[in-house]
Amino acid sequence: MKLLFITPPMGNWAPWGDRHLAVNSLHSQVAGFIREKKSAEVSVLDCRALGLDDDQMLDEIKQRRPDVVFFGAMIAAAGGAAQLNRFHEAMKRIKEALPETITVGGGLMYTAIPKKVMTENRQLDFAIVGVFGDVEYPLSELLEELKKPARNFADIRGLTWRNGDEVVLNPGRPVIGNLDELPMPAYDLFPMDKYYGYSVIPNYNEAVTSRGCEGACHFCYEWWLVDQRNPRDFSTHRTRGGRAVAEEMELLNKTYGVKALTFMDDDFSSDRQKMVDLVEALEEKKLDMSWFCLSRAQNMIRDADLVPRLRKVGMYQVLIGIDGGTDEEIAEAHKGPMKVGVKELKELVQFLRKNDISTISTYLNGFWEDDEAKIRQRAKAVDEIDPDIVMIQLLNPIPGSPIYKKAVKDNVIETDNLSLYDLEHCVMPTKHLTRHQLGELTGWAFQSFYSKPGRIERILNGYSSPYVKMKFLSFKNNAAKYEKGAAEDAVAI
Repeated sequence: MKLLFITPPMGNWAPWGDRHLAVNSLHSQVAGFIREKKSAEVSVLDCRALGLDDDQMLDEIKQRRPDVVFFGAMIAAAGGAAQLNRFHEAMKRIKEALPETITVGGGLMYTAIPKKVMTENRQLDFAIVGVFGDVEYPLSELLEELKKPARNFADIRGLTWRNGDEVVLNPGRPVIGNLDELPMPAYDLFPMDKYYGYSVIPNYNEAVTSRGCEGACHFCYEWWLVDQRNPRDFSTHRTRGGRAVAEEMELLNKTYGVKALTFMDDDFSSDRQKMVDLVEALEEKKLDMSWFCLSRAQNMIRDADLVPRLRKVGMYQVLIGIDGGTDEEIAEAHKGPMKVGVKELKELVQFLRKNDISTISTYLNGFWEDDEAKIRQRAKAVDEIDPDIVMIQLLNPIPGSPIYKKAVKDNVIETDNLSLYDLEHCVMPTKHLTRHQLGELTGWAFQSFYSKPGRIERILNGYSSPYVKMKFLSFKNNAAKYEKGAAEDAVAI
Protein backbone atom coordinates (compact mmCIF):
# COMPACT_ATOMS: atom_id res chain seq x y z
CA MET A 1 0.00 0.00 0.00
CA LYS A 2 1.53 3.32 -1.13
CA LEU A 3 0.27 6.57 0.41
CA LEU A 4 1.20 9.95 -1.04
CA PHE A 5 0.59 13.23 0.83
CA ILE A 6 0.06 15.99 -1.75
CA THR A 7 0.15 19.77 -1.54
CA PRO A 8 -0.93 20.95 -5.01
CA PRO A 9 0.18 24.14 -6.77
CA MET A 10 -1.46 27.15 -5.08
CA GLY A 11 -0.75 30.65 -3.83
CA ASN A 12 -0.33 32.26 -0.39
CA TRP A 13 -2.07 34.69 1.83
CA ALA A 14 -1.40 38.02 0.12
CA PRO A 15 0.44 39.69 3.07
CA TRP A 16 3.17 37.06 2.90
CA GLY A 17 4.15 37.53 -0.73
CA ASP A 18 4.57 34.93 -3.42
CA ARG A 19 7.23 32.83 -1.71
CA HIS A 20 6.06 31.84 1.71
CA LEU A 21 6.68 28.10 1.95
CA ALA A 22 6.64 25.76 4.94
CA VAL A 23 6.06 22.12 5.79
CA ASN A 24 2.41 21.10 5.87
CA SER A 25 2.19 20.24 9.58
CA LEU A 26 -0.82 17.97 9.17
CA HIS A 27 1.03 15.95 6.55
CA SER A 28 4.28 15.74 8.52
CA GLN A 29 2.57 14.63 11.74
CA VAL A 30 0.23 12.09 10.16
CA ALA A 31 2.95 10.73 7.86
CA GLY A 32 5.17 10.06 10.87
CA PHE A 33 2.37 8.14 12.55
CA ILE A 34 1.40 6.07 9.49
CA ARG A 35 5.02 5.15 8.90
CA GLU A 36 5.50 4.09 12.53
CA LYS A 37 2.36 1.93 12.37
CA LYS A 38 3.56 0.47 9.04
CA SER A 39 0.08 1.01 7.62
CA ALA A 40 1.54 2.12 4.28
CA GLU A 41 4.68 3.08 2.41
CA VAL A 42 4.63 6.86 2.86
CA SER A 43 5.90 9.68 0.64
CA VAL A 44 5.25 13.41 0.16
CA LEU A 45 4.78 15.64 -2.89
CA ASP A 46 4.89 19.35 -2.03
CA CYS A 47 4.24 21.03 -5.38
CA ARG A 48 4.40 24.53 -3.93
CA ALA A 49 7.87 24.00 -2.51
CA LEU A 50 9.12 22.22 -5.63
CA GLY A 51 7.61 24.80 -7.99
CA LEU A 52 5.57 22.24 -9.93
CA ASP A 53 2.57 23.24 -12.03
CA ASP A 54 -0.54 21.09 -12.48
CA ASP A 55 0.86 19.10 -15.40
CA GLN A 56 4.17 18.46 -13.64
CA MET A 57 2.28 17.38 -10.53
CA LEU A 58 0.33 14.86 -12.54
CA ASP A 59 3.48 13.56 -14.24
CA GLU A 60 5.08 13.01 -10.83
CA ILE A 61 2.03 11.16 -9.53
CA LYS A 62 1.97 8.93 -12.61
CA GLN A 63 5.58 7.99 -11.96
CA ARG A 64 5.00 7.23 -8.28
CA ARG A 65 1.69 5.37 -8.77
CA PRO A 66 0.31 5.71 -5.22
CA ASP A 67 -2.64 3.62 -4.15
CA VAL A 68 -3.96 6.43 -1.93
CA VAL A 69 -3.47 10.20 -2.05
CA PHE A 70 -4.14 12.43 0.94
CA PHE A 71 -4.98 16.15 0.83
CA GLY A 72 -5.58 18.43 3.79
CA ALA A 73 -4.33 21.12 6.14
CA MET A 74 -4.86 22.20 9.73
CA ILE A 75 -3.39 25.71 9.57
CA ALA A 76 -5.75 28.50 8.60
CA ALA A 77 -2.80 30.73 7.69
CA ALA A 78 -2.01 28.44 4.76
CA GLY A 79 -5.07 29.90 3.03
CA GLY A 80 -8.11 28.86 5.01
CA ALA A 81 -10.91 27.04 3.22
CA ALA A 82 -9.68 28.46 -0.08
CA GLN A 83 -7.22 25.57 -0.18
CA LEU A 84 -10.03 23.07 -0.70
CA ASN A 85 -10.77 24.23 -4.23
CA ARG A 86 -7.13 23.52 -5.10
CA PHE A 87 -7.30 20.13 -3.41
CA HIS A 88 -10.44 19.13 -5.29
CA GLU A 89 -9.15 20.36 -8.65
CA ALA A 90 -6.06 18.21 -8.15
CA MET A 91 -8.16 15.19 -7.11
CA LYS A 92 -10.24 15.56 -10.26
CA ARG A 93 -7.15 15.54 -12.47
CA ILE A 94 -5.78 12.50 -10.64
CA LYS A 95 -9.05 10.59 -11.02
CA GLU A 96 -9.17 11.37 -14.75
CA ALA A 97 -5.63 10.11 -15.29
CA LEU A 98 -5.50 7.33 -12.66
CA PRO A 99 -9.11 6.40 -11.84
CA GLU A 100 -8.14 3.59 -9.44
CA THR A 101 -6.33 6.00 -7.13
CA ILE A 102 -8.16 6.46 -3.82
CA THR A 103 -8.57 10.08 -2.66
CA VAL A 104 -8.77 11.10 1.00
CA GLY A 105 -9.28 14.53 2.57
CA GLY A 106 -8.66 15.51 6.18
CA GLY A 107 -8.23 18.53 8.39
CA LEU A 108 -10.01 21.85 8.13
CA MET A 109 -13.49 21.88 6.54
CA TYR A 110 -13.42 18.09 6.03
CA THR A 111 -13.92 17.85 9.79
CA ALA A 112 -16.65 20.51 10.04
CA ILE A 113 -18.84 19.62 7.03
CA PRO A 114 -17.67 16.25 5.66
CA LYS A 115 -20.97 15.17 4.11
CA LYS A 116 -21.45 18.47 2.30
CA VAL A 117 -17.90 18.46 0.95
CA MET A 118 -18.18 14.87 -0.27
CA THR A 119 -21.61 15.40 -1.79
CA GLU A 120 -20.31 18.34 -3.82
CA ASN A 121 -17.07 16.60 -4.87
CA ARG A 122 -17.55 13.15 -6.36
CA GLN A 123 -13.80 12.84 -6.90
CA LEU A 124 -13.33 12.62 -3.12
CA ASP A 125 -13.61 9.01 -1.89
CA PHE A 126 -13.17 9.52 1.85
CA ALA A 127 -13.15 12.41 4.32
CA ILE A 128 -11.76 12.13 7.82
CA VAL A 129 -13.34 13.95 10.75
CA GLY A 130 -10.24 14.61 12.83
CA VAL A 131 -10.66 17.32 15.46
CA PHE A 132 -7.78 19.80 15.20
CA GLY A 133 -5.85 17.36 13.04
CA ASP A 134 -6.58 14.09 14.87
CA VAL A 135 -6.39 12.22 11.57
CA GLU A 136 -3.85 9.58 12.59
CA TYR A 137 -5.98 6.71 13.86
CA PRO A 138 -8.88 6.82 11.37
CA LEU A 139 -6.47 7.08 8.42
CA SER A 140 -4.41 4.16 9.70
CA GLU A 141 -7.55 2.06 10.13
CA LEU A 142 -8.77 3.05 6.67
CA LEU A 143 -5.48 2.00 5.07
CA GLU A 144 -5.63 -1.36 6.83
CA GLU A 145 -9.21 -1.88 5.66
CA LEU A 146 -8.31 -1.03 2.07
CA LYS A 147 -5.86 -3.94 2.05
CA LYS A 148 -8.68 -6.43 2.63
CA PRO A 149 -10.64 -8.11 -0.18
CA ALA A 150 -13.91 -7.57 1.69
CA ARG A 151 -13.93 -4.06 3.13
CA ASN A 152 -16.06 -2.76 5.98
CA PHE A 153 -15.80 1.00 6.48
CA ALA A 154 -18.77 1.29 8.83
CA ASP A 155 -16.75 0.55 11.96
CA ILE A 156 -14.05 3.19 11.43
CA ARG A 157 -14.95 6.02 13.77
CA GLY A 158 -14.28 9.46 12.35
CA LEU A 159 -14.62 8.34 8.71
CA THR A 160 -16.97 9.66 6.03
CA TRP A 161 -17.40 7.33 3.04
CA ARG A 162 -19.60 6.41 0.12
CA ASN A 163 -22.08 3.55 0.18
CA GLY A 164 -23.22 3.65 -3.42
CA ASP A 165 -24.84 7.06 -3.90
CA GLU A 166 -25.16 7.64 -0.16
CA VAL A 167 -22.55 9.60 1.82
CA VAL A 168 -22.19 8.00 5.25
CA LEU A 169 -20.83 9.82 8.29
CA ASN A 170 -19.64 7.37 10.93
CA PRO A 171 -19.74 8.18 14.66
CA GLY A 172 -17.01 10.50 15.88
CA ARG A 173 -14.09 9.37 17.96
CA PRO A 174 -12.56 10.80 21.14
CA VAL A 175 -9.71 13.27 20.71
CA ILE A 176 -6.15 12.08 21.21
CA GLY A 177 -5.51 12.96 24.84
CA ASN A 178 -1.72 12.58 24.96
CA LEU A 179 0.09 14.11 22.01
CA ASP A 180 3.42 12.89 23.36
CA GLU A 181 2.38 9.38 22.33
CA LEU A 182 2.68 10.47 18.68
CA PRO A 183 6.02 10.14 16.87
CA MET A 184 8.18 13.01 15.65
CA PRO A 185 6.87 14.60 12.43
CA ALA A 186 8.33 12.97 9.31
CA TYR A 187 10.42 15.95 8.21
CA ASP A 188 12.79 13.67 6.28
CA LEU A 189 10.08 13.17 3.64
CA PHE A 190 9.90 16.87 2.79
CA PRO A 191 12.16 19.07 0.61
CA MET A 192 13.44 20.88 3.69
CA ASP A 193 15.91 23.03 1.75
CA LYS A 194 13.09 24.61 -0.29
CA TYR A 195 11.18 26.35 2.49
CA TYR A 196 11.25 30.11 2.82
CA GLY A 197 9.46 32.53 5.14
CA TYR A 198 7.45 35.62 4.18
CA SER A 199 9.30 35.71 0.84
CA VAL A 200 12.45 37.04 2.57
CA ILE A 201 13.64 34.61 5.28
CA PRO A 202 15.78 31.58 4.32
CA ASN A 203 16.25 28.53 6.59
CA TYR A 204 12.62 28.91 7.64
CA ASN A 205 9.91 26.50 8.71
CA GLU A 206 6.78 26.03 10.81
CA ALA A 207 5.59 23.57 13.44
CA VAL A 208 2.46 22.79 15.45
CA THR A 209 2.82 21.38 18.98
CA SER A 210 -0.73 21.45 20.33
CA ARG A 211 -4.34 20.91 19.30
CA GLY A 212 -7.47 22.70 20.47
CA CYS A 213 -7.81 26.03 22.23
CA GLU A 214 -9.25 26.97 25.61
CA GLY A 215 -10.86 30.07 24.10
CA ALA A 216 -13.35 28.55 21.61
CA CYS A 217 -14.34 32.08 20.53
CA HIS A 218 -17.64 32.26 18.70
CA PHE A 219 -16.01 33.91 15.68
CA CYS A 220 -12.84 31.78 15.47
CA TYR A 221 -11.77 30.36 12.13
CA GLU A 222 -10.74 27.12 13.87
CA TRP A 223 -14.34 25.93 13.97
CA TRP A 224 -13.59 24.31 10.62
CA LEU A 225 -11.41 21.84 12.55
CA VAL A 226 -14.22 20.81 14.91
CA ASP A 227 -16.82 18.04 14.58
CA GLN A 228 -20.16 19.86 14.82
CA ARG A 229 -21.58 16.92 16.77
CA ASN A 230 -19.06 17.51 19.58
CA PRO A 231 -18.41 21.27 19.82
CA ARG A 232 -16.87 20.97 23.28
CA ASP A 233 -13.86 19.27 21.69
CA PHE A 234 -12.80 22.75 20.55
CA SER A 235 -11.78 23.80 24.06
CA THR A 236 -10.09 20.48 24.89
CA HIS A 237 -6.57 21.85 24.64
CA ARG A 238 -3.83 19.23 24.31
CA THR A 239 -0.13 19.87 23.94
CA ARG A 240 3.16 18.10 23.68
CA GLY A 241 5.48 18.60 26.63
CA GLY A 242 8.08 21.36 26.63
CA ARG A 243 11.03 18.97 26.42
CA ALA A 244 9.49 17.14 23.46
CA VAL A 245 9.03 20.49 21.72
CA ALA A 246 12.67 21.37 22.41
CA GLU A 247 13.75 18.04 20.89
CA GLU A 248 11.76 18.83 17.73
CA MET A 249 13.39 22.26 17.58
CA GLU A 250 16.80 20.64 17.94
CA LEU A 251 16.04 18.24 15.08
CA LEU A 252 14.94 21.09 12.83
CA ASN A 253 17.95 23.22 13.71
CA LYS A 254 20.76 20.67 13.73
CA THR A 255 19.56 18.25 11.06
CA TYR A 256 17.76 20.54 8.64
CA GLY A 257 19.39 23.90 9.29
CA VAL A 258 16.22 25.73 10.33
CA LYS A 259 17.14 29.04 11.96
CA ALA A 260 13.77 30.82 11.88
CA LEU A 261 10.83 28.81 13.23
CA THR A 262 7.18 29.78 13.56
CA PHE A 263 4.92 27.87 15.92
CA MET A 264 1.47 27.92 14.33
CA ASP A 265 -0.43 26.66 17.39
CA ASP A 266 -3.44 28.84 18.17
CA ASP A 267 -2.20 29.12 21.73
CA PHE A 268 1.37 27.90 22.00
CA SER A 269 1.76 28.92 25.65
CA SER A 270 -1.53 27.69 27.10
CA ASP A 271 0.19 25.22 29.43
CA ARG A 272 2.43 26.82 32.06
CA GLN A 273 4.47 23.66 32.73
CA LYS A 274 5.15 23.27 29.03
CA MET A 275 6.69 26.73 28.93
CA VAL A 276 8.80 26.13 32.06
CA ASP A 277 10.11 22.85 30.67
CA LEU A 278 10.71 24.39 27.25
CA VAL A 279 12.79 27.24 28.65
CA GLU A 280 14.88 24.89 30.75
CA ALA A 281 15.47 22.49 27.85
CA LEU A 282 16.42 25.27 25.42
CA GLU A 283 18.80 26.78 27.97
CA GLU A 284 20.57 23.42 27.98
CA LYS A 285 20.55 22.92 24.20
CA LYS A 286 21.69 26.45 23.20
CA LEU A 287 20.28 26.21 19.66
CA ASP A 288 21.11 28.62 16.87
CA MET A 289 17.44 29.34 16.26
CA SER A 290 15.01 32.25 16.57
CA TRP A 291 11.33 31.56 16.98
CA PHE A 292 7.93 33.21 16.88
CA CYS A 293 4.65 31.96 18.37
CA LEU A 294 0.95 32.74 18.67
CA SER A 295 -0.29 33.24 22.21
CA ARG A 296 -3.17 34.57 24.24
CA ALA A 297 -2.55 37.74 26.22
CA GLN A 298 -3.64 36.23 29.54
CA ASN A 299 -1.04 33.47 29.21
CA MET A 300 1.77 35.87 28.37
CA ILE A 301 0.80 37.93 31.42
CA ARG A 302 0.78 34.77 33.54
CA ASP A 303 4.27 33.88 32.30
CA ALA A 304 5.78 37.35 32.73
CA ASP A 305 8.53 35.87 34.91
CA LEU A 306 9.62 33.64 32.01
CA VAL A 307 9.70 36.35 29.36
CA PRO A 308 13.36 37.45 29.81
CA ARG A 309 14.47 33.82 29.64
CA LEU A 310 12.24 33.13 26.62
CA ARG A 311 13.95 35.97 24.79
CA LYS A 312 17.38 34.55 25.59
CA VAL A 313 16.42 31.16 24.15
CA GLY A 314 15.22 32.63 20.87
CA MET A 315 11.68 33.99 21.13
CA TYR A 316 11.85 37.25 19.17
CA GLN A 317 8.18 37.95 18.43
CA VAL A 318 4.68 37.04 19.66
CA LEU A 319 1.29 37.30 17.98
CA ILE A 320 -1.57 38.30 20.27
CA GLY A 321 -5.21 38.63 19.29
CA ILE A 322 -7.10 41.86 20.00
CA ASP A 323 -10.77 41.05 20.12
CA GLY A 324 -12.40 44.43 20.00
CA GLY A 325 -12.20 48.18 20.28
CA THR A 326 -13.57 48.48 23.81
CA ASP A 327 -13.19 46.48 27.02
CA GLU A 328 -16.81 45.35 26.65
CA GLU A 329 -16.24 44.09 23.12
CA ILE A 330 -13.07 42.26 24.18
CA ALA A 331 -14.92 40.67 27.11
CA GLU A 332 -17.59 39.31 24.73
CA ALA A 333 -14.94 37.07 23.15
CA HIS A 334 -14.85 35.03 26.41
CA LYS A 335 -11.07 34.56 26.30
CA GLY A 336 -10.85 33.26 29.84
CA PRO A 337 -11.17 34.15 33.52
CA MET A 338 -8.51 36.87 33.53
CA LYS A 339 -9.70 40.38 32.69
CA VAL A 340 -7.66 41.57 29.72
CA GLY A 341 -8.82 44.88 28.26
CA VAL A 342 -7.18 47.69 26.33
CA LYS A 343 -5.11 48.78 29.35
CA GLU A 344 -3.76 45.28 30.03
CA LEU A 345 -2.98 44.68 26.36
CA LYS A 346 -1.09 47.97 26.15
CA GLU A 347 0.94 47.15 29.26
CA LEU A 348 1.75 43.68 27.90
CA VAL A 349 2.97 45.07 24.59
CA GLN A 350 5.17 47.58 26.41
CA PHE A 351 6.56 44.88 28.70
CA LEU A 352 7.44 42.61 25.79
CA ARG A 353 9.04 45.53 23.95
CA LYS A 354 11.25 46.30 26.96
CA ASN A 355 12.42 42.69 26.74
CA ASP A 356 13.31 43.04 23.04
CA ILE A 357 10.28 41.00 21.92
CA SER A 358 8.25 42.41 19.06
CA THR A 359 4.48 42.03 18.84
CA ILE A 360 2.06 41.31 16.04
CA SER A 361 -1.63 41.79 16.71
CA THR A 362 -4.59 40.57 14.75
CA TYR A 363 -8.20 41.61 14.95
CA LEU A 364 -11.39 41.13 12.96
CA ASN A 365 -13.73 43.44 11.11
CA GLY A 366 -17.06 42.34 9.71
CA PHE A 367 -19.30 41.51 12.67
CA TRP A 368 -23.02 41.95 12.00
CA GLU A 369 -23.35 45.13 14.07
CA ASP A 370 -20.22 46.74 12.59
CA ASP A 371 -20.62 50.22 11.21
CA GLU A 372 -18.02 52.82 10.34
CA ALA A 373 -17.89 54.11 13.90
CA LYS A 374 -17.17 50.66 15.37
CA ILE A 375 -14.41 50.00 12.86
CA ARG A 376 -12.83 53.37 13.58
CA GLN A 377 -13.09 52.72 17.34
CA ARG A 378 -11.30 49.40 16.89
CA ALA A 379 -8.55 51.12 14.95
CA LYS A 380 -8.26 53.73 17.70
CA ALA A 381 -7.95 51.04 20.40
CA VAL A 382 -5.28 49.17 18.45
CA ASP A 383 -3.39 52.41 17.97
CA GLU A 384 -3.45 52.88 21.76
CA ILE A 385 -2.33 49.31 22.44
CA ASP A 386 0.51 50.01 20.01
CA PRO A 387 1.77 46.65 18.73
CA ASP A 388 4.50 46.69 16.12
CA ILE A 389 2.59 45.01 13.32
CA VAL A 390 -1.16 44.75 12.81
CA MET A 391 -2.92 42.27 10.56
CA ILE A 392 -6.62 42.96 10.16
CA GLN A 393 -8.68 39.99 9.10
CA LEU A 394 -12.21 39.88 7.77
CA LEU A 395 -14.80 37.76 9.48
CA ASN A 396 -15.56 34.60 7.53
CA PRO A 397 -18.54 32.64 8.92
CA ILE A 398 -16.90 29.25 9.42
CA PRO A 399 -19.21 26.23 9.11
CA GLY A 400 -19.97 24.90 12.56
CA SER A 401 -19.32 28.19 14.33
CA PRO A 402 -22.10 30.05 16.18
CA ILE A 403 -21.66 32.96 13.78
CA TYR A 404 -22.12 30.71 10.74
CA LYS A 405 -25.37 29.26 12.09
CA LYS A 406 -26.79 32.73 12.63
CA ALA A 407 -25.59 33.98 9.25
CA VAL A 408 -27.27 31.07 7.48
CA LYS A 409 -30.47 31.59 9.46
CA ASP A 410 -30.49 35.29 8.56
CA ASN A 411 -29.49 34.57 4.93
CA VAL A 412 -26.71 37.17 4.85
CA ILE A 413 -23.86 35.16 3.30
CA GLU A 414 -23.45 36.52 -0.22
CA THR A 415 -21.01 33.98 -1.65
CA ASP A 416 -20.20 30.33 -1.02
CA ASN A 417 -17.09 30.43 -3.22
CA LEU A 418 -14.48 28.71 -1.03
CA SER A 419 -11.70 30.58 -2.85
CA LEU A 420 -12.78 33.68 -0.91
CA TYR A 421 -12.93 31.98 2.51
CA ASP A 422 -9.35 32.90 3.37
CA LEU A 423 -9.93 35.63 6.01
CA GLU A 424 -8.75 38.25 3.51
CA HIS A 425 -12.07 38.67 1.73
CA CYS A 426 -15.53 39.82 2.75
CA VAL A 427 -18.11 37.13 2.13
CA MET A 428 -21.05 38.83 3.83
CA PRO A 429 -22.06 42.42 4.59
CA THR A 430 -22.80 43.86 8.00
CA LYS A 431 -26.06 45.40 9.12
CA HIS A 432 -24.72 48.81 8.08
CA LEU A 433 -21.98 48.17 5.48
CA THR A 434 -21.73 46.46 2.12
CA ARG A 435 -18.89 44.01 1.53
CA HIS A 436 -17.11 46.63 -0.56
CA GLN A 437 -17.46 49.33 2.10
CA LEU A 438 -16.18 46.92 4.74
CA GLY A 439 -13.14 46.11 2.62
CA GLU A 440 -12.40 49.78 1.99
CA LEU A 441 -12.65 50.66 5.69
CA THR A 442 -10.29 47.80 6.52
CA GLY A 443 -7.82 49.21 3.99
CA TRP A 444 -8.16 52.61 5.67
CA ALA A 445 -7.45 51.03 9.07
CA PHE A 446 -4.21 49.52 7.76
CA GLN A 447 -3.02 52.83 6.38
CA SER A 448 -4.05 54.71 9.51
CA PHE A 449 -2.06 52.41 11.79
CA TYR A 450 1.18 52.55 9.85
CA SER A 451 1.03 56.28 9.16
CA LYS A 452 1.63 57.17 12.80
CA PRO A 453 4.99 58.99 13.13
CA GLY A 454 7.79 56.88 14.55
CA ARG A 455 5.98 53.54 14.31
CA ILE A 456 7.73 52.25 11.21
CA GLU A 457 11.10 53.56 12.41
CA ARG A 458 10.66 51.58 15.64
CA ILE A 459 9.89 48.39 13.73
CA LEU A 460 12.90 48.82 11.46
CA ASN A 461 15.44 49.75 14.11
CA GLY A 462 13.97 49.00 17.53
CA TYR A 463 14.78 45.29 17.93
CA SER A 464 17.92 43.21 17.86
CA SER A 465 16.38 40.40 15.78
CA PRO A 466 16.71 41.02 12.02
CA TYR A 467 13.56 38.98 11.43
CA VAL A 468 11.32 41.73 12.83
CA LYS A 469 12.48 44.13 10.13
CA MET A 470 12.48 41.51 7.38
CA LYS A 471 8.93 40.37 8.07
CA PHE A 472 7.62 43.90 8.27
CA LEU A 473 9.20 44.96 4.99
CA SER A 474 7.71 41.90 3.29
CA PHE A 475 4.29 42.72 4.71
CA LYS A 476 4.65 46.38 3.67
CA ASN A 477 5.57 45.39 0.12
CA ASN A 478 2.45 43.23 -0.15
CA ALA A 479 0.02 45.57 1.61
CA ALA A 480 -1.49 46.90 -1.62
CA LYS A 481 -2.29 43.38 -2.79
CA TYR A 482 -3.87 42.63 0.58
CA GLU A 483 -6.03 45.76 0.51
CA LYS A 484 -7.16 44.95 -3.02
CA GLY A 485 -8.24 41.50 -1.89
CA ALA A 486 -10.15 42.97 1.03
CA ALA A 487 -12.16 45.29 -1.18
CA GLU A 488 -12.53 43.03 -4.22
CA ASP A 489 -13.00 39.35 -4.99
CA ALA A 490 -9.39 38.83 -6.13
CA VAL A 491 -8.45 35.19 -5.47
CA ALA A 492 -5.13 34.77 -3.65
CA ILE A 493 -4.79 31.04 -2.95
